[in-house]
Amino acid sequence: MELRVLRYFLAVVESGSVTRAAAEVHIAQPSLSRQLRGLEAFLGVTLFDRTGKRMELTAAGRRFLPLARDLVTRADTALAAAGSLASGRAMRITVAAPATTITDVIAPFLATWGPEDPLVTVQAENPLRAYQALTRGADVAISSAPPRRRYAGLPVARLPLWAYVPPSHPWAGRDRITIQELTGEPLIVLTLAHGTRRILDQAVQDAGRSLDIVLECDTPQVAQAMTASGHGIAVVSDDPRFGLHPLLILDQHGEPLQIRLHAAWDAGHYALRTIESFATGLARFCVEQYGPQAAGS
Repeated sequence: MELRVLRYFLAVVESGSVTRAAAEVHIAQPSLSRQLRGLEAFLGVTLFDRTGKRMELTAAGRRFLPLARDLVTRADTALAAAGSLASGRAMRITVAAPATTITDVIAPFLATWGPEDPLVTVQAENPLRAYQALTRGADVAISSAPPRRRYAGLPVARLPLWAYVPPSHPWAGRDRITIQELTGEPLIVLTLAHGTRRILDQAVQDAGRSLDIVLECDTPQVAQAMTASGHGIAVVSDDPRFGLHPLLILDQHGEPLQIRLHAAWDAGHYALRTIESFATGLARFCVEQYGPQAAGS
């Protein structure tokens, strides 16, 4: 059963006449009639009642009509998708990223998209294993670690590390704190799986100091919650919650501590144009959201 013949069948149903349908599909009337007879023979049923002036569907034809429409619609969808693949565009992509990046960066960026943009599925990954998701079906991965050489990619953003304190804290009137001052306070930090923690540890080591860690958390939201409940100062990179006050953390040279986000993908990916458009758009959004200092490069 050929899709071409199904299209002929639908044309006759919509026009009610073999003559009008033949003109619409640009085929001779005798040929169209033969195609319909062949379809009926293939199916083993009579689809049209030919006794009147208008081609009316039989009971079998009425049952077959929605099936034919569904098959043609599916074929048209497949052809459109194939055209998108051939042009390097995709109607849907999957993005893998750490949960904090999804909440604070990717989701707000996707909220700026329109209905003409591709659908995006986002899956949360451990920060240390984000790039591994590319071997499990993800189309693009976002991580704080530079991508491996086997992948293409670009720097997306540089986001500051924040020390969060309650409004009642003596530092609540300030906008920044040095790493030396921070090491003298009880801290709530993330686990070593997070790039934020690794950057903090390196800055502390470079300053020749040590941390007073009262709690390690796997999620930055919990770290901020513990700070809000008075257990210490949270050091994270996500946006403020629970009414906490953010302080930039300066290293021993007076430079803000920053975490870098990178996007990576397979250089030979069939949807290369869509992926590159997503990554460059995300980088542009970060600059618009957080200022020029957030530019990835």
